[in-house]
Amino acid sequence: MPTLPTHRRSLRTRVFAAAVAAAAVVSSLLAGAGSAGAVTREYPLHGCLNVSPNIVDMPYRPFRAIVSEYAGTTYIQIDYGSLWIGVGYDSVARLDWHNLQTGRKGTMIDHSQVRPPNTGVHNFSLPRSTFGPGRVQLRLSTVNRNALWAIPARSCGGVVVAP
Repeated sequence: MPTLPTHRRSLRTRVFAAAVAAAAVVSSLLAGAGSAGAVTREYPLHGCLNVSPNIVDMPYRPFRAIVSEYAGTTYIQIDYGSLWIGVGYDSVARLDWHNLQTGRKGTMIDHSQVRPPNTGVHNFSLPRSTFGPGRVQLRLSTVNRNALWAIPARSCGGVVVAP
């Protein structure tokens, strides 16, 4: 079996060691990102179809709650849209929640706007230890307004699972 010169063997050894080190760094970054990343899930909301304050616009219809947890905080996003070009509307939302496992309850308020062609989003956040863990019932009540009038939307809701 032929032997390689020492300087050539050390170059191969160094290249191999560098490749192993690079692979270790990449795998540790990927593993770290997976454990530190946010947990996000979507849950349907029911009975949320309402008239838009623009009347001829698509209806106000928040159809899902997006629940995320990151760094000890639970985030809840509820999106809705408008299609009437150039004219959106303002929305004030009240989100009542009741954790069915722990019995804890609370209320959060959010003011948001939708300006076509964008989507409006109601954003809520609270400490994870307050909201979860377990099944949480949500009840959404909103008042939507344009420059002429305000229209209260019928309350609607759903159940999410808090991380």
